[in-house]
Order: sequence, then structure tokens, then C-alpha cells
Amino acid sequence: MLSLIIPTYNASRFMPGLLDSVFREKIDDMEVIIVDDCSKDDTVALAGNYPVRVIELEKNGGPARARNLGVEAAKGDIIFFLDSDVLVLDGTIREVKEYFDKNPSAKCVIGVCDTEPLNKGFVPRYMAMFEYIHLIGTPENKVSVFAPRCGAIKKDFFLKIGAYNESYKGADVEDFELARRINKADYIFLDQKMRVRHQFAGFRQAVRNYFKRAVMWVHLFFKEKKLDNAGPTAPGNGIAAICSFFSFASLFLIPFIHAAGYAFISLLAVFVLANMKWWGFMRKEAGFVFAVRALFLNYFLGLDIMLAASYAVISYPFSKKELIPG
Repeated sequence: MLSLIIPTYNASRFMPGLLDSVFREKIDDMEVIIVDDCSKDDTVALAGNYPVRVIELEKNGGPARARNLGVEAAKGDIIFFLDSDVLVLDGTIREVKEYFDKNPSAKCVIGVCDTEPLNKGFVPRYMAMFEYIHLIGTPENKVSVFAPRCGAIKKDFFLKIGAYNESYKGADVEDFELARRINKADYIFLDQKMRVRHQFAGFRQAVRNYFKRAVMWVHLFFKEKKLDNAGPTAPGNGIAAICSFFSFASLFLIPFIHAAGYAFISLLAVFVLANMKWWGFMRKEAGFVFAVRALFLNYFLGLDIMLAASYAVISYPFSKKELIPG
């Protein structure tokens, strides 16, 4: 049996579209569990219009706790996590069932977000395409990241490795931390036939999210000493962020140090080279002007990430270790 687990919090605007897309496939032997984390809107009422089980939490505990409670209540041996702000594209749920039927030894598989996000705008589309191109093409489709917005895992394996760590209260890096434990025990596979359309952040929210998650990811890296081979946290993106930060800093040294100009040009060249894969993809998919704008946005976000990383290095010795799960 397949159990779909969807944590919700004030997700009323997404419920009809999400649940319509889920039940459009008419999959037998499937249950849908909504775990509502104390929503103040009509999320629960709207979910009640569909054949779902709704678990209403009495106290807000965050998505990690909501997902864990959903798994505890699930009857299925396969857990398919979805975020509330997605639409499931046709064939995705059936693909989850078929993937585990064809690959009985597999423990965990994730899908991808479509390059067209749910919301309009330059930044959401950039983020959708950026995430997509950094997931596909990994050797043997083995990735080091787990995305609960479209990710499936065997229930017994999930419980065996310890489930989500509930000390992460927000939508932070709880999925990266879980992925570390999955990778110690088995592989995470990527199946591009599993696909959702996701609501991505706008500019201001993206800047805040990047800063917060970069801090937490660096703290996690210090603990685990492990890089990712896919997704936005892959090493190539780290190199690009470092180049953007130091090239920007070198601009202020040009009036005083002649060599700073050469450093700026060299670092900028490395930044561009490090981003050529995704830049070429965006140029092909969305046009030259879009791709140029994307390069400037990536440069700015690189500065944001490096400021966050600097803060993370300073704050790590003083961080609460219970927030860095082990």
C-alpha cells in the first residue's frame, strides 16, 4: 500500500489544486494523510472535501514532526511525501508504485520539480530551473539529497534510520540531515518520471531562505563533513558563491592594490565557468535575456550565501548542539 503524507500549515490556497491532482490518477491501494500543524485558515475544511485522513495537531511542531506523525499513522509500506504547495503531475503517483515494484531492493527515491513553477515571476522560474538542472544527470541517478516535496521511502527503512529529527522546527535543513542518515545506510535514487510543480519563493523570501538555510547547512557540514553531489548545495555552486563574494570584495581594493583588478576579472571568469551548465540550460529554455538576468541573480545570491556561511563559521561554536541532530 502507498501512503501519501502531506504536512500542512495555512495551505488553503493550495489544497484544491493539490488534492485534485492527487486523486486525478485514481490509484488503487492508496491512502492520503493530511497532518495539519495548527492552521488558522480553511485548510482542514477544504481537505475534508476529499477522501483523506486528517490529523490535526494540538500544538505547532513544524514539518518534521508533522511528517513523522503521518508516518506513524500510515498503513502503507511505501511512504510518499509531498509538500502542500505542489501540484502532482500526471503519472507521478503510479510511477512511485511501479518504481518500487521494478526495484524491490530500493529504499528511497525522489522526483524533480518541473521547470515551470506554480507561481509566475522571474525569480520563481529561475529557482525551478536551477533546482531541476542540478538534480538531473547524476551518475547512476544516485543523489545525496532527499526532497520531501516529492520523495518516497519504505516505511520500515524510514523508521529504522530514525525518522526526521524534530529539533528542526521550521522548513530548514531537516531534509538534508535525514539524507545524511539515508546515505549511510543505502542510496537515494532519482526518478525523473516523478514530477511536481512547486510554489517557489519570490526575491525577498528567497534571500531570507538562502541565508537561514545556508547557516544551518554549514553547521550540518561541520558536524558531518559531507558535501552533496546534487541540488543547489553541490560543490560547483559553492565555488560560484565563493567567487562572487571575493570578486565583489576585490572591487573595493582596486583603488589601493593594482592586482585586485586582475583578481576581480579572474574570479569573475571562474564564477561564469562554474555556472555554465545551468546557464546554458536556461538560455536554451528561456532565452538569452532571461539567462543573463539569472546570472546576475545568482551572483547576488552568492553574496548572500557567503555572508551566511561567514556567520555560520563564527556562530557554530556557540550553536545549540541539540539543533544539529545526530
